[in-house]
Amino acid sequence: MAALVLVAVAVAAGGYLVLSGGGGRRAPRAPARGIEIALDDDPVFVRQDHYSRELAFEQARRLGVSWIRVVVPWHTVAGASATRRRPPAGRIYDWTVYDGLVRAARAHGVQVEMALAGPAPAWATADGRVGVDRPEPGSFAGFARSAARHFRGLIHRYSIWNEPNHVAWIAPLQAAPTVYRRLYAAGWAAIKQVDPRAQVLIGETSPHGRPGKVISPLRFLRAVACARCAPLHADGYAHHPYEFADPPERSFPGPDDVTIGSLPRLTTALDCLAAAGLLSTPAGSPLPVYLTEFGYYRSGPHALAPNTRAAYLVRAFGIAARLYPRVRQILQYLLVAPPPGYPGGQFDTSLLTQTGVPTPAFKALAAWASGRSVGPRW
Repeated sequence: MAALVLVAVAVAAGGYLVLSGGGGRRAPRAPARGIEIALDDDPVFVRQDHYSRELAFEQARRLGVSWIRVVVPWHTVAGASATRRRPPAGRIYDWTVYDGLVRAARAHGVQVEMALAGPAPAWATADGRVGVDRPEPGSFAGFARSAARHFRGLIHRYSIWNEPNHVAWIAPLQAAPTVYRRLYAAGWAAIKQVDPRAQVLIGETSPHGRPGKVISPLRFLRAVACARCAPLHADGYAHHPYEFADPPERSFPGPDDVTIGSLPRLTTALDCLAAAGLLSTPAGSPLPVYLTEFGYYRSGPHALAPNTRAAYLVRAFGIAARLYPRVRQILQYLLVAPPPGYPGGQFDTSLLTQTGVPTPAFKALAAWASGRSVGPRW
């Protein structure tokens, strides 16, 4: 109980104490010390909808990218079976589209990390429809197990779900912590059973709360790692520390919110949870942090002036790098601007225009990355 009070006090106080816790054209180099720079652009790297994947990898080289993250919607790899009310017998999942990404990434000396996420097939939801209504953990374990078997020896890092504290990803919102805990535990066990050496990350949380829409990440974290529950283990905590409109140094005012300028709130909470024996690495250490989405708007009502965006982005990456080794990775979300009308295209945090012209933010980030040790490089 005292440890739980410590979590609450540390977070309420802003938590600004960082406690130390514990085949292709080129072969990958050995990992170097330093924060990983990662990239996520599924329309480009997975589906190649509006840009060349090969060209994208060449431009990612300039950013020092060593990891590509991909979000895998459960229902898409379930194919036509996803709309059925009962799961099909036999083989369910088709990983073909992701095989292409993995081959291309290996050819460029880049690692792939997979976020296994919703929407879930109809036969795995509480309301019997494709969506996010209380996904069933036993069925999710089968999905995670299939991924680990298929990509064993090729993919070494998975995370469980995407933004589970957001009602768009798990519903109803009030049930999300309990639902996510069960999904995570099922996914962890399934992956580790197949590939014990694979890393499994918990979290993937959205940065700040909104009534009826998002549970603040630290409140969500405390509910998932509940005092009455069995201990949870993970290889790291994944978080999306977006700060869309303000300088990256700004501390978001909500004490349970975590943006790039208030990361010590998260590391302090993780330290306290490990000390309480509620959430830790298998060795009992506090979890390292992976910032698996970040960026500033390039277009839309919240877009910043190009030079301001470039400066903020580089400063944000610098904040993360200064917290290494506790913060292991920071990821730029989107490389290429989506075309007009593209689904989800209003969330444009890209670094290149639709035709591949570098923005000031791309040039600034490439210059920042060039002189730093940032993990596996070409």
